[in-house]
Amino acid sequence: MTFLHKRVGDGNTAFGADLRDLRDLRGISLEQASAETHIQRSLLKAFEEDRLRDINDPIFAERHFLAYVDYLGGYRPYFTARYANQLAALNSRRTIGDLLPRQRSVRPLDFFVGPQFLAFLGVLTLAGVLGAYVLWQARAVNTPPPLVVSAPVDGARLDTARVQVVGRTIPEAIVTVNGQDAPVDGDGVFHAALDIRRGTTVITVIAKRRRGSETRLERHVVFDRPLPDSEELEQLLAPPPEGATTTNKTPF
Repeated sequence: MTFLHKRVGDGNTAFGADLRDLRDLRGISLEQASAETHIQRSLLKAFEEDRLRDINDPIFAERHFLAYVDYLGGYRPYFTARYANQLAALNSRRTIGDLLPRQRSVRPLDFFVGPQFLAFLGVLTLAGVLGAYVLWQARAVNTPPPLVVSAPVDGARLDTARVQVVGRTIPEAIVTVNGQDAPVDGDGVFHAALDIRRGTTVITVIAKRRRGSETRLERHVVFDRPLPDSEELEQLLAPPPEGATTTNKTPF
């Protein structure tokens, strides 16, 4: 059996150099030792550099220290005494503030765990969808409905005292023609018939949303009944026979 004879570390507290020598003797890297002992590499490095002050809980870490000593084949009583002496020296230099738990900065995301974050994200998404829907509805209500009047054309001259008004809008609109309701079918088409007087008549077509703005179009038509010809006019102006009942046949 081969034995390692060396001078141990100075004083009665240092043990880091002894740990490094044991590890170098075995030809083991820190990464390999961490993987085989399941101890964090940073903790092993702190042990080998005598930095117990950088360990959050050096008392709890003692079990990892002894496991590392056993892994390297060190003499446990020797390293146990060294660790205890260094720990006592460390505690004698610590203030009350050093013994209190270390403060940790808290970020907003620390308040959210997985399910809570997903629930918050779902509520936020739902609120966004509802807000967009409300904005879309408000814009739709404030937008005048489309309106097209295909008949009659503006300035049309008619030879009858009745005009047919035809147009198209959205199916849910309410349409009036010169104040009279004009039914709108499922395709948005509406019809209305108006009696007009001789001369120029203004036809006003209004399409209005049930709760919102309206669209208004006007058409001008002229009812210009033609005058009778000369022969018909002579018959109309001729005096009636004696004894006949007189009626007014003047067409204008």
